[in-house]
Amino acid sequence: MGSPTPCRCLLRLLPLVVPLIEAYALPTLRARPTRAPRMSLPASPLPPPPTPPPEARGALVASMDEAALALGEAAHALGEAPPRRAPPPRGPDGRLLPVLTLPGDSLDDTPIMPALLALSSLLAFAAVGRAFACGAGPLAPLLGVALGGLAGELLSGAFHWATDNYGSLRTPVVGFACAAFQGHHLAPWTISYRSAANNVHKIGAAALAPTVGALLWLPPVPAAFVATLLYSQLLAQEFHRWTHTPPHLLAAWQRGLQDAGIALGVNEHVAHHKPPFDKHYCILTGRLNAFLDEKPVLFWRRLEALVYRINGQEPNSWKDPRVKEVALRL
Repeated sequence: MGSPTPCRCLLRLLPLVVPLIEAYALPTLRARPTRAPRMSLPASPLPPPPTPPPEARGALVASMDEAALALGEAAHALGEAPPRRAPPPRGPDGRLLPVLTLPGDSLDDTPIMPALLALSSLLAFAAVGRAFACGAGPLAPLLGVALGGLAGELLSGAFHWATDNYGSLRTPVVGFACAAFQGHHLAPWTISYRSAANNVHKIGAAALAPTVGALLWLPPVPAAFVATLLYSQLLAQEFHRWTHTPPHLLAAWQRGLQDAGIALGVNEHVAHHKPPFDKHYCILTGRLNAFLDEKPVLFWRRLEALVYRINGQEPNSWKDPRVKEVALRL
């Protein structure tokens, strides 16, 4: 008999994957969480620092919010942002109430959101499972998934760096992402009000076509690499949400993933939320940040210098002249 076809491999995996989807995504359709009132206003990779205790993590989350409020007031004073009447009030759980600034943005779930999350999850699990089910041994699939995760960490940083530093809402294709990432610095607590499906469904939609293409046209191990690379972007955005959520509102397993360094930790991400937002861009685990940010690599400064020499465009991080000076010396 010949080797199993992709369709047969996928059929073998469906009994394993479908229960996961039913347990995670479908409940979102059946029970919508109650939303708080919201306001709408115009060397080598190093492990992350030791995880602080829960009360310290809560203080770090609050410090990002307070820094954003101060930054917003400074931006209003300089005329770089529309005036805000007063800081948003706090809800019953102690969080600042959400602030939505982008057209069409909403914290409400729609049926398509969990459907996109479920479908993108199914395809990613199917691609990885096929590599293990249809291969001669576990080594090649494990290598493909590991490399996909490493590339996914770098991609999460590259996309974060690009949207933080370039573009605006008027930028074609990625304008909403540019405005969302840049506006996030002024109201970082808002992301904590989103459900998982609301938070990642757009990334899931963007990942569908290339994941299907990888399943159809690539051998199992390369397809698993591509699927892991793309699905890790959903995970990165969700892990990012956790870092802006007070620890007492996270489940024990979520805090456990942060403690284990599998998910981005608050103590790692808080270093990014300091003007001019020029470091700590990777948001999957954050383990590449020390390597990319420091000498002699200075990866983002080198990219910024390259872009500047090609088209003369200065990144937002160069609003700090010290960052610009470092980049132009490279």
